[in-house]
Amino acid sequence: MYRGFNGGWAHGGYTFGFPWGGLVMGIVVLAFIALAVFLAVRMGKSRKITFTDSTDRGIDVLIDRYTRGEIDADKFREMKDVIEGKSKISS
Repeated sequence: MYRGFNGGWAHGGYTFGFPWGGLVMGIVVLAFIALAVFLAVRMGKSRKITFTDSTDRGIDVLIDRYTRGEIDADKFREMKDVIEGKSKISS
């Protein structure tokens, strides 16, 4: 019965032509998996909402209220300063 080249073993029984080729490929695959997990975690952390997003939204709402006539210019400036952290809320 004919078993082919080298008695049926590819490259004489070596993986990727080296006796330790399978070990190297295993380490490379594990390194790629670790890198993928690291990048996924890092990208997940970078998508957090910052205070500038909420500040911009607050000013947009304030501008809408001013343009509809719900508040006057003095109240607009006062509330804008509060949103931006330039002054405290007065009673």
